[in-house]
Amino acid sequence: MRFTSLFLELTPLVSTFFPAILSLFYDFGRKWQNFIISILAILTLFFASIFFTENFSSSFDVHHFFDIRFNKISIFIGLLYCGSLFVGLFPLRHSQTITPTFLFYVANGLGIILANNLTTFFIFFLLQRVIPLKGFFREEVGGTYFFQHVLTGLCFLALMFLAYQQGLLITPMSEMPSTFFSWPVLLLSFVIVYEAHGIFPFHSWVHDVVGKLPWYEFSAIFLCRAGILIFAQLLLPSLKYDPDIFKLTLLGLSIFSSIYWSMRGIVEFNLSKKTTYFYIAQASLLLTGMQADLTALKGSYLHMLVISISGTSLFSILSFVQQSFSFKRRSQYYGLAIYYPKLATLFCLFGFCMIGVSLGPSFVVEDLVITGLLEYHQYLGLGHVLATCLNGVLFFLLFTKVFLGPSPYKDQPLNMDMSLFEMFPYLLSLIILFCIGIMPSLFLERITW
Repeated sequence: MRFTSLFLELTPLVSTFFPAILSLFYDFGRKWQNFIISILAILTLFFASIFFTENFSSSFDVHHFFDIRFNKISIFIGLLYCGSLFVGLFPLRHSQTITPTFLFYVANGLGIILANNLTTFFIFFLLQRVIPLKGFFREEVGGTYFFQHVLTGLCFLALMFLAYQQGLLITPMSEMPSTFFSWPVLLLSFVIVYEAHGIFPFHSWVHDVVGKLPWYEFSAIFLCRAGILIFAQLLLPSLKYDPDIFKLTLLGLSIFSSIYWSMRGIVEFNLSKKTTYFYIAQASLLLTGMQADLTALKGSYLHMLVISISGTSLFSILSFVQQSFSFKRRSQYYGLAIYYPKLATLFCLFGFCMIGVSLGPSFVVEDLVITGLLEYHQYLGLGHVLATCLNGVLFFLLFTKVFLGPSPYKDQPLNMDMSLFEMFPYLLSLIILFCIGIMPSLFLERITW
């Protein structure tokens, strides 16, 4: 299948601004739920068809101020972004309500995914961070949210100024000369990437208020996708030029962030926070393989697909269960497996997919990452192994608390599982994840840059 360059250039603008504008002027309630989810399903199929059939060149011949172009990295992230959101939202379409703020996150997330130019990155990233403040700027958050993202915007402006000074403002980052990647550029890129990724310490205060803000779980999932794509655009082109001290610092911070969130999750009682900490601990490790070698880099990209789909599914299942049971009481066990036997099984399988159980997708991709890290720096490789083990401990604690043990509820146990139709996205996702574990080359060979 071949798409014209004009079609590929106009699609990001239409798919980004149209739903974003609608979300600002209309209150999307449940009557729009199936409509939005259908759009996510169509976009998933669209990205999948391009990812597996399109032959990509490094760039098109069109160069202007809004130079928007596709590459394999953007298509891959677009595929997992829309696909995992569809998996997470479909079973909840009757119990949750899409808010205009959340739809704006989705729309501008697509903008970041599909826009590969430094200038358009700045525009989409700033829109996604600043405009939705009316929905997130609340008393418990204070002014930290605003200050944090204004600081990120200033870093983007500084990068644009440096690019403008060298006549490279509208040049894609992958085509920047090596002389551009000086220490100021690397440090500015570091702040932008790690702030967008949701890694410690940049978003530590945000994860502490999870559960108080509607849809925050899915916004947290968005963070790592945006951070990975921006990493690919800002730091990946400079990988071979980066000083060792710079790469070691970034690697150390990623591993420390994963260990930090795992330890926080192990001692946390709130299940929403516990699940978010587990997801962020896993997502923090994505940046480690990207700074080792190209083999580990491909493993990290494929691991991002696994974490994105599995993590969204875990959030979705937990949200569905929370519609019937309150997790506010500090019970050691909730014993909900007797009410949700099928969902408990799915929850366990998705967790196994994330923590590297044999024949699971993470077992293959983490092997690529850990091998690359051990060859690059053995102590950091061992740190990655330690962080992965702590993530596994955190998941077993989470699963045990929610589904195992005697039920504290006195009513007669009823089967409250989803219908088979509602579980269809989960089952399809599991098939994809196990295909990654059994045939990883089918996906790895499609990831190019």
